[in-house]
Amino acid sequence: MAQPLTLSVWSDENVKVADVLAAMEGLRKPERLPPFRTTVMTLVMLASRRSNADWAMSAVYELGGRHPARTLLILTDPYGDTGVDAEVRLLGGRADGAELWFEDIELTVRGDVTDHLDSLIEPFTVADLPVVSWFVDGLPAADDAMIRASDVILVDARGFGDTDCFETIASLLEERPVVDLSWVRLAPWRALLAGLFDGRELRPFLSGVRSVQVFGKTGPRHLLGGWLVDRLGLEHDVVELHDALHVSIGIDAVAGGRTARFEVVRAGDERMVTARAHISGGPESSSVVVLPDATPAWGLADALSHLERDPVYEGALRVALALPSA
Repeated sequence: MAQPLTLSVWSDENVKVADVLAAMEGLRKPERLPPFRTTVMTLVMLASRRSNADWAMSAVYELGGRHPARTLLILTDPYGDTGVDAEVRLLGGRADGAELWFEDIELTVRGDVTDHLDSLIEPFTVADLPVVSWFVDGLPAADDAMIRASDVILVDARGFGDTDCFETIASLLEERPVVDLSWVRLAPWRALLAGLFDGRELRPFLSGVRSVQVFGKTGPRHLLGGWLVDRLGLEHDVVELHDALHVSIGIDAVAGGRTARFEVVRAGDERMVTARAHISGGPESSSVVVLPDATPAWGLADALSHLERDPVYEGALRVALALPSA
C-alpha cells in the first residue's frame, strides 16, 4: 500500500477526551467506508520534540497497510500551560486488493496532564488488541505509568548515543517485552555472520575464536559485541569495540592448526553488507545482502511483527551492560 489517503480531519485546542471521541465518531459517519476497519494494535508514539514526532509518523505512514493500527501520537510539553490540543485523521486506502481504513490521533499534551498519560490514552485504545508504546526520543523513567499501560515497549538503542540506555532498557524488560529497532536492523549482519560458519569444515572455528572486532555506533556495536560474547561463551576482553559510522564485524579464529578470518562489512555509504571467510590452506567464500533504503520505516515493520520477548536480544543486552565504551 502507498501512502494512505486522508479521508477526513478534525482538530481543536484545549479539548477534553469526550470531545475527541465524539469527533472520531463524527468523522466516520459521512464516509463510505469499507465493511471492516483493519486495526491490529494501538500504537502509541511518545515524543517531546515536533521534529521527532513528525519523523515517527512518517515511518508509520510509509508502512501503509502492512501494519494498520490506531495510531496515537503524543507530543509532550510538561512545562506548558496545562491542556490538550487534538487532531484526528481518518485514513484509507487499498492493500493486497482490499480496501481498508484506520485512524490516527495526535494529542499535544501540556503541563500537569503529562503526569497522567496512562489514563489519557485508555479511552483511545482498541479493546483486546495490544498497546505498543514507542518512546521515540527518550526512555521512560522506571516509575513511568505508561509502562504499566503498555503491552510492549518499542525503543531504538542506536538513537541514544551512550551506554546508559542499556541499564534502563534492562529495567524495562523486568516489566514488559521490549522490542529494539536497533537490534531488528542488525538482522542482516547477524544472519550473514552465522552463515559464514555453516558446514562441517567451518563450524569448528566457532570454538576457536581468538579475537573479535566490532565497529559501529554505540548501541549497535555494543549489542553485537554482547551477542557474540553471549552466544559463543567468550570472555569479555576478547571483544574490541570501535566507534564508526557503519557496522562491521571481524573475527579471528583457529581450528585444527589452521587460522581463519571471518568478516561482515559495510563499506562506505553503500547499501550493502558483504560477508567473507578466508581459511589458511582452505576455501574462501563470500556473500552479499542489499540493505533496504534508509527511510524512517527501516526495521519498523519487522519490529511490529514480533511483539514478544526475544531471549537472544535479552542475552546480548545483559552482556552489553558490562562491555567497555570505545
